[in-house]
Formats: sequence, C-alpha cells, structure tokens
Amino acid sequence: MIAFALVGIMGMFPVAMRSAQESQRETRATLIARQIFSDLRVASGTNRFVMSGSAANDTNGLSLAATGNLYLAFNTNGSPLATITASDFSNTYPDVSASFLANITVDTSTGISNLSRVQTTIEAPPAAPSAKRSKYTFVTLMDY
Repeated sequence: MIAFALVGIMGMFPVAMRSAQESQRETRATLIARQIFSDLRVASGTNRFVMSGSAANDTNGLSLAATGNLYLAFNTNGSPLATITASDFSNTYPDVSASFLANITVDTSTGISNLSRVQTTIEAPPAAPSAKRSKYTFVTLMDY
C-alpha cells in the first residue's frame, strides 16, 4: 500500500517542476514588460526610447505617433541583450545567452488623437520557433 502511494507521489514531481518553471518564466516576462513600459513612459513627446543592451547608451527609438514594431532579446535576469530582427523573433534565436524575446508593437488606431496602444509580447525559450514558445502578452495605452 505504501509503495503504491509513493509511486503516485513520485509521479507528481515532474508536473510540479514544470509548473514551477512556467511560473518563474511568467514572473520574469511580467518584469520585462514592466521595464519596457517604464522606459517608454520616462520621456515625453512622440519619440520614446527602450533599453536594448547592457550599456547606458544602448537604446532604440520607438515612435508613439506611428504604427511599428521593435524586437529585443533579454537574458535570464530580464536585462536587455540586443535588438533583433522580425525573422530572429519568429524563428529560432541562436544566442544561448538569451532567455526571452520581446515584440513591442505600437498601434495608433485607437480612435483618440495622441493616444497609442502599446502591446508587448514576451516569448520563451528563444531556441524554439515562435509557434512552440510560451507567450505572455501585455497591453497599455500611452499618450504623447
């Protein structure tokens, strides 16, 4: 009877490990999205900047007045590594130091002047094609 119970309990360990890993990934994705939105809110006007590397001057411009996308890679700690291409985001990303990929999309068709919808999609793991990654989507409205 005890052996039967132990087999059932041991069978739950892989499920618990996957659940813990997914929870950790979701938490890190939330922190990355908050960092991106915070970077965009710091400035005023239409042109905003997002950190895209480890140095203070590694930034990428993003206009809130025009529809567009920006793609970034992040490490395990949620620090930005580099700007990547749309192809890098959609396919497997080969940089082993990257743990998350982000797609920042600005949509100006909100129906309200000087208000844009900013969507950030965080995906992991980068070594998998986009269709097989975990996806976390965050949305906010920003005025300019």
